[in-house]
Amino acid sequence: MTQADKQLETAVFYINLDRVPERRAFMEAQFAKAGVTDPIRFSAVDARQADALEGNGYVPGVGSRWGLKQSEIACFESHRAVWQQVVDQDLKAVAIFEDDVEMSSRLGQVIDSLAQNADRFDFAKMDYSPRSLRFGAEAEIGGVTVRPMLEMAPSAAAYVLSQEGCRKLLAWSQQYSDHLDDFVSIPRPDWRMFQAFPAVGVQMIWSKQQHDLEQVKTSEREGDQSTNTSLDKGPFWFRARRELLAAKRKLGWRFGGQKKLLDQGGFVGFIPVDTDLRV
Repeated sequence: MTQADKQLETAVFYINLDRVPERRAFMEAQFAKAGVTDPIRFSAVDARQADALEGNGYVPGVGSRWGLKQSEIACFESHRAVWQQVVDQDLKAVAIFEDDVEMSSRLGQVIDSLAQNADRFDFAKMDYSPRSLRFGAEAEIGGVTVRPMLEMAPSAAAYVLSQEGCRKLLAWSQQYSDHLDDFVSIPRPDWRMFQAFPAVGVQMIWSKQQHDLEQVKTSEREGDQSTNTSLDKGPFWFRARRELLAAKRKLGWRFGGQKKLLDQGGFVGFIPVDTDLRV
């Protein structure tokens, strides 16, 4: 396969606000470290701009949350626009990054290996999640060690999608009320999702590497009050249903589910990270 053919089949996008060039410079340096050539910058939907969020798919209550902040809707719409580009350009696979990811020097190799085997997965998460999670038995995709994801993960800053995965996410997100990271990692019957073990990327907010990059570490979803109004948590019936579903999942794991998972080679805990990352 020639380099031109490879570029036609897969692409690497990173999502970046026009008004935050510091993050663009940071990501370009990280891609160079990781051996990723020709990453494509995608101009993020900016919730500060008038009319930027008109015509979006956010409908309160159709997902796991009732209310979303403007910046959270903008984040979701930015990722969704990249999924649409993959389908429109008939790409085989895509790697998608937010603009605050510290990368392992192996990350480029991981992307290439996963993209060449895109028929074996829908979604492959490459970054660290700052919470203890449950995963299935160890497997391998194109030489990359992975584990099936069994529950929602609180981060989606670096992931690979097959084109089929993009099509599924586009169909499911015609209407949504979820954080982007929750939405892409919801366990579904027709959703083959995996986590790279170890993770080869970590959002700067979780990194313990020494950096003087406050503009990169600060999340707009937390710090920009102009795009983060108070949230409506929804009516009582919605909140009660959410709590009952969470309790049901916890009881299932507690009463036999977790032991069975571990007996079958599963994993419970924090995702390990590659040797040149620190969390």
